[in-house]
Amino acid sequence: MWDSNRPPLPDWVEDIYSWFETYLQTESDDNSLDRPRAAELAISAHPDLELTHDDIEYAFNRLINRGYLYEVDEQLYVTEFHNHSEESDG
Repeated sequence: MWDSNRPPLPDWVEDIYSWFETYLQTESDDNSLDRPRAAELAISAHPDLELTHDDIEYAFNRLINRGYLYEVDEQLYVTEFHNHSEESDG
């Protein structure tokens, strides 16, 4: 799923992904979140980044295009949950 031949995602996009993955695992009953609500929550969760809705849409689109997220009827899902600490080991 994670294509290592592509340039890495910007750090702030990876931060959005990490937050989204954690949010779904801890706060969501069905492991999904509607896209407009996800955008609002992401902006609120990252005030230091001063993100706009356009920034969040860009991040979601990049994450969908890379296979980290997928979307069905405006609901966003994580394609595959993983442990971020394992990612740094390998």
